[in-house]
Amino acid sequence: MSRNRYVGDYRIVESIDGRGRVKSDYEYIGAPYVYAGDAATVKAARRRVALCCAVGWAAWLAALIPVSAAMRALYVALPFAFAAIPLALTTGTAVSLFREKAPFERRHADRLENRAPACTFFLALLGVIALIGEGVNALRGADMLPGDAVFSVCAAVVVACGILCHRQWKRLKCKEAE
Repeated sequence: MSRNRYVGDYRIVESIDGRGRVKSDYEYIGAPYVYAGDAATVKAARRRVALCCAVGWAAWLAALIPVSAAMRALYVALPFAFAAIPLALTTGTAVSLFREKAPFERRHADRLENRAPACTFFLALLGVIALIGEGVNALRGADMLPGDAVFSVCAAVVVACGILCHRQWKRLKCKEAE
């Protein structure tokens, strides 16, 4: 939980530019990391994660469009609204999967092995909580609107995307390059 966890992996390099000013930059000196799996497995897993993130965002946004009793109950609306946070973090990691080329830094490897699985777990968990809240709404006898069916389907899709993404991280395990 240290803010400077990766400070030992970098070295400050100073150079003088054309105007005589000292310019400071950094250089990665830590161990290089690569994916542990073969290239075809990694490529397929990256595509699946990106697809799950895109479908997850589409479902999350589609659930907000119709008028529904679900979005009027705080115990349903808040978990579903907060599901955008792990979805955004997962999407950021999915984008970095395509941006970072092997060998990559320890920061990227830690993100794939520690933060990404936790984000997808919480994405699925918050979606399940929203679905349970929607079920409680129905059992309480709340006036269910046609938008509630759309909300339930979209929340289930968000949960499925979280579970499917969570299953992909083991295919994207990293190891130190030799």
